[in-house]
Order: sequence, then C-alpha cells, then structure tokens
Amino acid sequence: MRTRAAVAAVSTVGAVLTTGAVAPSPSPPPRNDLAAVDAYLGERRAATNTPGLAYAVVTSDSVERLGAHAHDGNGDVVTATTPFLWGSVAKPVTATAVMTLVEDGAMALDEPVRTYLPAFTLADPDAAARVTVRHLLTHTSGIPEHTSATDRVESDGAPYAEAVAELAHSQPVSAPGAIHQYSSANYLLLGAAVEEVSGSSFAEYLHDAVLDPLGMTGAITTAEQAHARLPGGHGYVFGHPVGVSPGYAPAGPSYGYLGGTVEDLAHFAMAQLADGHDSARVLEPASAELMHTGAVRVGGTQRYGLGWRDDTRNDDLGNSTVWHGGAVPGYQATIALLPEADRAVVVLQNAYGVFQDAELLGTGLGAARILAGGRAEPASGDATYAVLLAALAAAVAVTGWALFRIRKPGPRAEHRRGILLGTASWTLGGLALAGVAWFAVPSLFGVSLARIRLWAPDIGWLLTALAVTGLVLAVARLVSGIARLTTRRTATAALG
Repeated sequence: MRTRAAVAAVSTVGAVLTTGAVAPSPSPPPRNDLAAVDAYLGERRAATNTPGLAYAVVTSDSVERLGAHAHDGNGDVVTATTPFLWGSVAKPVTATAVMTLVEDGAMALDEPVRTYLPAFTLADPDAAARVTVRHLLTHTSGIPEHTSATDRVESDGAPYAEAVAELAHSQPVSAPGAIHQYSSANYLLLGAAVEEVSGSSFAEYLHDAVLDPLGMTGAITTAEQAHARLPGGHGYVFGHPVGVSPGYAPAGPSYGYLGGTVEDLAHFAMAQLADGHDSARVLEPASAELMHTGAVRVGGTQRYGLGWRDDTRNDDLGNSTVWHGGAVPGYQATIALLPEADRAVVVLQNAYGVFQDAELLGTGLGAARILAGGRAEPASGDATYAVLLAALAAAVAVTGWALFRIRKPGPRAEHRRGILLGTASWTLGGLALAGVAWFAVPSLFGVSLARIRLWAPDIGWLLTALAVTGLVLAVARLVSGIARLTTRRTATAALG
C-alpha cells in the first residue's frame, strides 16, 4: 500500500471565540442567513437546556462563520477550540479512511470482510463469511443494533481485537445485504479491518490518511487524549442537564468515540464538499460522490450511502442534503452538507439524552434548513419521556410506601392461611417487580440496565431503584410473614 501524500492543511479564519461571540471571515461577505443561523442556534440551545454549543458554516474553500454559546462541563466558555465527542459523526470519517484504502487498491468494497479480518465471525459463521466491506459501510451486514462489543469503556490491551472476539456471540438479525439495520458494530469492524490492512493502529492510520492532511489537529482519537483534554458532558435528569464524566471506549474512534473541536469538523466538512480543490480533500471526487449517494432505503426521506445519510428533506428548496448525526453519553453532533449550495453546517452540543435525541438532532438539521433557504421547524421531544418518568417514579413511591408499611403491626388475630397467602403474594410481587425493572424492561430495548443508566440516567436510576425496592420488599415481607407465623404459633401454644 502506498503512503498517501500529505495535503496542505485547511486554515480557518476568524478569532478564537469568547462568550457567545461570532467571528465572521472577511471573505466571502457575511450573509443574512448566517445571522439567522446564529440566532436560531442560540434559541435552540435555550429550548433544549443544552449547557454549551459550537458551530461552523463552511463552503468547499472557506469557513464562513464560527460560533459558540455558553459553557463547557468545566464551567469554561465554549470556544472554537473546545473539544467535544462526535458520536456517530465518526462514521463518515471512518468511511473516508476506508475509501482511501479502496482508492489505493488495498481494500475492495465487495470483498468479504474476512479477507482483511480473518478473526471476524458471528453466531452464524456462514452469514459472517458473506459480509462484505460494502455491507458494513451501509449497515446491511445483518449485525444487530445492540451488541456487547460497543461502548466498552473499560476495555484495554488490544481493544479492537477484544471487541471483534465479542461479536462471535451475536446472532444476525437478517441475511447480509437484505435490509438496513443500523449498528455501530459495523464500523467497529471497519476500524479493526483498517488496522489489519494498514499494519498500524486505527488512530495512527486515521491521522495519516485523513486527520493530519485536513488540518484536524485538535482531533481526539485515544482514551489518553480524551481524559487529558475533554471537558465533562451532560445527561438529562427529569429534563434538566446534569454533568457526566466523559467515558471513552478505546475501540470506539471508528464508530462513535472520535472527537475534536468545531474547527476540526469544519475542515472535514470542507473536504467532503470539495470538488477540484486538491488542497481541501483526501479523496477523489468520484469516491466522495459514491459515499454521499444513498444505496439502501432507511425510511422516510432518507437513504444510506457509504457512511452518510442521503436525504430529500430540503429538495423543495432545490438542495439535496447529505448528513449524519451522532451521540455518546454527554455529547451530540450533527454535520450536514448542502452540495448544490456548496455549503455545510456543523453543530456540536455538550449534552445528550435518548429521549432528547430528536430535539438535539433537529437543532443541527434546522440550521441546515435555514442555510438551504427555508425556515427551521423545531423538532418536538419524545412524548413517552414524561409518561415513563411519571410511571416509574410512582411505582418507586408506591413500592417504598409498601415497604414502610411493614413497620406497622398487623391485626393480632390472624389466620395462618391469610398470613401465608399475604406473604406469598407480597414476596412474589416484589420479586416480579424487581425482575421487570432489572431484566424485562432492558430486554425490551435490547440493552442492559447499566447501558440504560449510561444513555438515560434518570430512567436508568429509577429502574434501578424500583428493582432494589422490589427486592427489599420481597425479602422484608418474607421475613415479616415468618415472624408473624412464629408469633401466631407461640400464641396458640400458650393458649393451649
């Protein structure tokens, strides 16, 4: 494999930002829609209770606007050099790295993944043998959405090798190439394949082929960098942001745990727009176009290409939209390209919650709608969030009250049969409640309770509280029942 020539770094313009400041470039002249985007993002940050936000608007050869609002997790002002994690926006970056290998002839899109990654297998080895590089890029491999191989923040040693081995237990949900099933495990495998083909770590190859040539000097690609430089993010508890420590999965840069500044991601957006600007891209235009073109239907207005969503949402404004959103606990990111307008927008936010996903993603897509010449329609929140919070809080309260009531002595004259039935009912009920909270509800979503606490802290901790109180209630009622039976037997013997 040939070594890729370094490409001149893309330089940004404008001063480093301070509180809410906006630094327009002197060329091209400011546009009215840039002010509209800045105002819109400020409104959306307040509406979603997002502590901090940074954004960029670019063309293929210039940065039109850099902006920032409010504070990071350390209480410092968000600027153009504040790092964020990008979540699944890492996927188009990884797809770009893969395409550099395809252009070099080191990989082929329709070659089985095992050609490059012999250790890869699934619970169905025959299905695994038919998975190609293209299947991974388009999420059509059949690998399920939720696996134990991703978000392994405790992993060390050889993280990609360990994660690939973990996938051997995953049962495919469909035949390779049959349907689009979004799964971060696809891009975990691409990261592992890049390591095998390049002979270097994924982070090293990514720097050599993509990040360094594009001047993405603030990129975060390792756990050490994340721990040293990354401010804390935020989760949502009862709708309000609460600080969370930034966890980092060592095998995560290829699918979600890549990060950096808004300037870094702005450089990447410029490269994806570039058509003929050799100093601003690392791929041939034909490769970028292939990546941006929808290959499989996702639903609604979207088709999925090679690491990008090809969307018709702004076709009414004469602009196609190529975008990707992403999130990890504490952070959310969106990158949206408007090829016909030769413009793109990047939005980074330092908060995330599963039930706030549509609103946070809507912030970035709304900004793209404004740049396309339209009016942004704010996305609504998940209606089930408040209902689920209320139901779980009520269940915990009722269970806690039932536990408190055990302290009250029951009636003196109790029948043995009544004590047995009452004890059995409460004990089995408490155990059932604990089982539903600890196992059944997480299984319904295909994740563990620990994973729920990671992505939706308030829901996760309410489920944990319900499981614990249910278990304690079962044990307490059993002990109380045994004590009442013993008291009754003693009283009966004394009367006899």
